[in-house]
Amino acid sequence: MAASRRTARQAELEHRIRDAIAELRPLIPIDPCGLELVEFRVETGILVLRIEGDCPDCDLTAATFIQGIEANLRLRIPEIREVRTGASPLHS
Repeated sequence: MAASRRTARQAELEHRIRDAIAELRPLIPIDPCGLELVEFRVETGILVLRIEGDCPDCDLTAATFIQGIEANLRLRIPEIREVRTGASPLHS
């Protein structure tokens, strides 16, 4: 029974994360910009996002951009403790 509750909780959080990402997309000044949920681990609070697009500036701008996304998502979904970027799911 605990496993089914965890699965339901995981699904509910991922749904909330996808909704928050959808609301952020129109605010992102990079066109085109892909922002996609790769994985969220309830146990650790780590969210992995894939971010794709043509950033016109340097890595510092990209880092600031990612920090803004993280701050926004963490305000909306307190279960998120950290945001990482990458194309692959987390492996324990």
